[in-house]
Amino acid sequence: MDNRHASRRYERLYYVLSKRMERRSLKLITALLILLVFYQLLLLVPNMKKNMTSIDRLEGTPIQMQTVHEQ
Repeated sequence: MDNRHASRRYERLYYVLSKRMERRSLKLITALLILLVFYQLLLLVPNMKKNMTSIDRLEGTPIQMQTVHEQ
């Protein structure tokens, strides 16, 4: 009888803790998705993109600019 009570208590404790962790995980995932969307929206602004990423500086001159200078 004592063993059964301990088992039920353990199951309830596990259920409560797993529900808490599930809620926290969902909140974290939601917050990360919101931050990702916000970051992507900031990358649409040319001046912000220049400050936030380094890949544009490494790409070189655009093709349109090369064809204009060659003529």
